[in-house]
Amino acid sequence: MRRADYADFVASPIEMDQKIDTLAGLINAAMSNRIDHVTGALARDGRKIHIALDEWNVWYRARGDSQRGRRILEEHYNLEDALVIAGFLNSLVNHADVVKIANLAQLVNVIAPIFTNDKGLFLQTIYYPLQLFGTHVKGNSLELLVDGPSYKSKRFDQVPYIDASGALDGNNLVVNVVNRHPDQAMDVVIGLEDKSFSGAVTVSEVNGPDIKAQNDFGQTLVSAHERSVSTGGNSLTYSFPPHSYTQLKAVLT
Repeated sequence: MRRADYADFVASPIEMDQKIDTLAGLINAAMSNRIDHVTGALARDGRKIHIALDEWNVWYRARGDSQRGRRILEEHYNLEDALVIAGFLNSLVNHADVVKIANLAQLVNVIAPIFTNDKGLFLQTIYYPLQLFGTHVKGNSLELLVDGPSYKSKRFDQVPYIDASGALDGNNLVVNVVNRHPDQAMDVVIGLEDKSFSGAVTVSEVNGPDIKAQNDFGQTLVSAHERSVSTGGNSLTYSFPPHSYTQLKAVLT
């Protein structure tokens, strides 16, 4: 069934965080106890085992057992699905030290960002965060300090309204922000420790009229809209709209 609990559903990336952290801990524990059977000492050859997520996506499995045919797995995604996808991507970027491969399942029609028929195609809501991350998030993942209000959901005791990740490629900074709040904008101060913003910041926002908005053939209610804002110095204050994913691209000096 399509999830009715928006607050808990958009917190789903926390589960990805927890599972990656658990697996990384198990790997570290196993590697720290490796024994060199020749010398009897702990092996310390510097090797590290990384994590690969062979398939990930939002999937409702909403079809009943009585339904058959090739279209049984053709999900139609809405805005809240796009926010969860952006959160998953934030999680992967924030765990870039241990996660080195992460493949989206799938790409066309079946639980996919691109939907086609024999007459054309349309881009599903989840396409836009995937495209923005894939195109612009490069270089080194940044460890961000995120502090702000949170809420309690069905599965999680503390869910930050603001979920974020960042990457730095030379002097090019990208910050990805999901505002999980269903109806309130969140004012966020983005501060830099040893750099300054130089020139305009490009803002790409994925949003729609409401959390259930979805795209279809001839109808694009959710997409990415780009604009720029002026800033300078070592901080930027930005108001992130409710139920939105926003990517900020800036040049630093």
